[in-house]
Amino acid sequence: MQYFIDHQYIFVVPFEKNKVHMKKLMISGCLLLISAIGLRAQMSEGHVSYTIEATTDNPDMQMAVGMLQGSTMEVYFKDKQTRSEMKMGAMMTITTVTNESTKEVLMLMSGMMGNTAVKSTIEELDQRKEEQPEYEVTLIDETKEISGYLCKKAIITTEGMESVFWYTDQISVAKGGQSYLNSDVPGYPMQFEINNQGMKMTMTVVKVEDKLDKKKAADLFKMEVPSGYKEMTLEDLGEMGM
Repeated sequence: MQYFIDHQYIFVVPFEKNKVHMKKLMISGCLLLISAIGLRAQMSEGHVSYTIEATTDNPDMQMAVGMLQGSTMEVYFKDKQTRSEMKMGAMMTITTVTNESTKEVLMLMSGMMGNTAVKSTIEELDQRKEEQPEYEVTLIDETKEISGYLCKKAIITTEGMESVFWYTDQISVAKGGQSYLNSDVPGYPMQFEINNQGMKMTMTVVKVEDKLDKKKAADLFKMEVPSGYKEMTLEDLGEMGM
């Protein structure tokens, strides 16, 4: 028998009945925990902040590495819309706004060479990706925690170079048209490396917010070219070597 005191009253409950009750409570608690994890796994609106560290063993790249000190990247996402803002030290800032529903892409570049805007589509960017060297994605059975998120490992190999991605399936972001968010990696990258011309850039998430301010979000995903930007085409950028 089990005894429970509730204010002035004493209740006597058979032990077996109480045992069943405790089991039900434990099951309910487990279901609530699973539900909470599931809700986090469905995160599809928010703001993610990255720090960027650039390193190199190539003496000829030391100046470029120095200019990239203090680089950061911000990613905002909501309703199949994504905005990435990559600040490349003192050199330039590249902003990419994409909308997977309308397939629109707006790229804004500002820096020492002035302000440039390019309007394109996800399909057009995908066609250009086909012209790039082929790569292979290998999923590795390793995990580590980054900013409170359990992450899995993936390695991208292209032309003999390897890039490591640590991704989580708890954040869902529309990746179409976003060059830093590889659609072949099955999750959101919490840390990843870009190897290019002897320089390695490591991007690591340091902050995650699960909602956006409604007024700010309305401006974040606009597809209009801001005043003061010169509009160009992808072909124009290609001729400039970008």
